[in-house]
Amino acid sequence: MKIAGIKAAVPSRTVTNRHIEDMVCEHSPELDERALRDALRRIGFFLTYSGSKARRWLADGETPFGLLSQAVGEAIADAQLRRAEIDLIVYTGVDRGFLEPAMAYLIGASLGMPQAHCFDIVDACMSWTRAAFIVSSLLSSGAYRNALIVNCEFNMRADGRVNPRCFRLEQVDAVEWNLAAYTLGEAASATVLVRDDAQPWEFHFGSEAQYSDLCSVPLDAWTAYCEPQPRLGCNGPNHFHSFASEMFRVGKPHAIEVFNRLSVPHESLKAIFPHAASMQAWWEMGTKLGVQDKIQFIYPDLGNIVSASVPVALARARDTGTVREGDRIAGWVGSAGMSFASFASQL
Repeated sequence: MKIAGIKAAVPSRTVTNRHIEDMVCEHSPELDERALRDALRRIGFFLTYSGSKARRWLADGETPFGLLSQAVGEAIADAQLRRAEIDLIVYTGVDRGFLEPAMAYLIGASLGMPQAHCFDIVDACMSWTRAAFIVSSLLSSGAYRNALIVNCEFNMRADGRVNPRCFRLEQVDAVEWNLAAYTLGEAASATVLVRDDAQPWEFHFGSEAQYSDLCSVPLDAWTAYCEPQPRLGCNGPNHFHSFASEMFRVGKPHAIEVFNRLSVPHESLKAIFPHAASMQAWWEMGTKLGVQDKIQFIYPDLGNIVSASVPVALARARDTGTVREGDRIAGWVGSAGMSFASFASQL
């Protein structure tokens, strides 16, 4: 399998850490002055320690579909294909406009690929990597020739699953399960993958489902679909929560283990593309493996862009010449679930 084209589009509004703190102040009138100071101190420390500086959110007049349409057009042109030659579309990620039908059908209908086969993959921040794994198998089987993986991660709109509920603190302790929300950015990506049996990808995955309560977006009536846990539904139905600090603590050993499964020698890798959840956490893990200088960080400027993290970072690296055709690269992802993955390929 070969990446024939990959492009990203990010919105134009820059949101700094100071803006995040201002939003918490605006939406948390229940906190008295002392409690608010304590909350802001915790938030400021976490953002600074994690390496966060800014993130991009939609500006007035910008839409998820508009940015995705831009990314898709550029990626298909980059691949030197016609839209009619795309025979599979996979939509991935958390943010979406439809539960039914699959978002991929709306993309195919709207962007001139109505005959492409379509389905969605929902696996939190792992979604793009999981989709690449499945597409690699489908392409190698001969079932498809040219596949398009797309995602929109625009979770910060005013009526969304994050904003403003995660900014409305009613107690200081609520900071613990809302810290990850303050790191989120927005982006769209489009990846064109074509069959190339001479360039197989190597994938490794691991799951630790006992930590599934650490990060979730429960839907209405969620308690009827699981064994309820105390940490599930901290912000109520349809709203995001994440115990980020605990996820990093329990996840680091698993992430290191799954990266070490790669058969590719670490020194042969030109670049490593991680899930952009924290610069500090990935730097620490990379240092343990001696690969920290190969990691491509977009987190400080774009924030945590969920399932778009790897494709956006890869698109930027290709556009700037940081990686070129023939370079060997790796992906490294940790996600809610919890799940962990590594992959390696040659561009």
